[in-house]
Amino acid sequence: MDPITHASLGAVVGGLVLGSRLGRKAVLLGAAVALLPDLDTFIAYGDELSDFIYHRGVTHSVLFHLVFATAIAALLARLPRTREIGFGRWWLFLFLVLATHAVNDLLTTYGTQILWPLPVGPLSTGSIFVIDPFYTLPLLVAAIGALFYRFAPRLLVAGLVLSTLYAGSGLALKAWIDHRIQPVLTAMELDEQPRLVQPTPFNLLLWRITVINDDEFLEAWVGIFDTPIRPDFERFERGDRELREAVLALEDGQRLQGFSGDFLRFHRAERPDEPDRLVATDIRLGAPGYFPFGFELAQEIDGEWQSVTPRRVAESTRGERLDAIQAIVRRIVDPEGAPCMMDLAEPDYAIEQPPPRCRMDWPSSAAPSADAERP
Repeated sequence: MDPITHASLGAVVGGLVLGSRLGRKAVLLGAAVALLPDLDTFIAYGDELSDFIYHRGVTHSVLFHLVFATAIAALLARLPRTREIGFGRWWLFLFLVLATHAVNDLLTTYGTQILWPLPVGPLSTGSIFVIDPFYTLPLLVAAIGALFYRFAPRLLVAGLVLSTLYAGSGLALKAWIDHRIQPVLTAMELDEQPRLVQPTPFNLLLWRITVINDDEFLEAWVGIFDTPIRPDFERFERGDRELREAVLALEDGQRLQGFSGDFLRFHRAERPDEPDRLVATDIRLGAPGYFPFGFELAQEIDGEWQSVTPRRVAESTRGERLDAIQAIVRRIVDPEGAPCMMDLAEPDYAIEQPPPRCRMDWPSSAAPSADAERP
C-alpha cells in the first residue's frame, strides 16, 4: 500500500502500545518504524524485473520482523534513556508495527512474501486496492487527532476499528462477488480456469473480474449494486502459444511467471530499425490498455529470441490512466451508460467479434460502430 496508509496504521498501533509511556512520541515513532519495510524500494536488485519481483520480500517477512524486533528491543532495553520501558514492551511495539505493515500489503493484489524464506511466493487476498482512501482515512484522522488535538487512546481505537471493518468488508464482498459470478462461469465452462476477483481503484463498490482462457483473457466489471450481478465479459488476446513458450524458455520469463502466475500477456513489440522485442505483461494491475508492468525480455536475432536485460514498458501514461478512473466512476454511477473496457484505451489486442454484451447494452446513440477501424 501507499506510504500514507502504512504510516497512519503504524502511528495508531504505536500510540496504542506505547502511548501510555511516550504519549505523542509513540505516534510519531510508530509512523516512522512502519515505513522501514519499504526501504527495500531503494535496493537495486540488478534490473527492473528483479526490482519488481523482489520488492515486498525479505523486509516484509515474519522472520525479519521477529529478528529485527528482538535485536532492536534488546538494544533499547539497555540504553539509559529507554531502558525503563523494558524489553517486552519495546518488542511488542516494534513487532506489531512491522507486522501490520505486512498485513496491509497482504490485502492487495500483489500481496507480500510474508513467509519468506519458505518457497511459497507472495501471499495475497486481493481484497483492497493498493490505494484506498476509505481504508486510510479513519487511520489518518486518528493519528492526526492524537498528534495535534489531544492524545486519546479511544480515538486511536476508533480509527483502527473502522479501518479493520472496512478491510473485513473487502474480504466479505470479494467472496460474495466470486460466489455470485460462479453460475455464469460454470455455464461458460470457465469455472476451473484461473481467475482474479479484485476491487477497482479507490473503492469496494466496483470489482474487476479477470479469467484466463488459454490464448485469451476475459475481463468484466461487476458492481455490488448491479441488477443482476452478471459479468459481461470482454475478450482480449493473451498471446499465442509460440510467444508464451518463448517467454517461459527464458530464465527471466520463468521468474516473472513465478511472481505473476498465469496472469501474463505475451506479445511481440516491433521497433523501426531495431530487432523485435518479446514482451511479457503482468495483467493483474490496471486494465486492458492501461497495464503498467510489462517487461521486454528478449530480442529477435536471425529468427531466434535472445535474452536482454529486462526493461519495464507501460501501456499508458498517467494522464491516460485518469481517463480510466473517470470511466470507473461512470460505471459505478450509470452501469448501462458506461463504455466497455475495450473502448477506453482501444488496445489492439481486443477481440471485437462477436461484440461484447456491454456494448450491446449501450444506448444506440452512444454505441460505437462494431466494425469501427482501430488505430
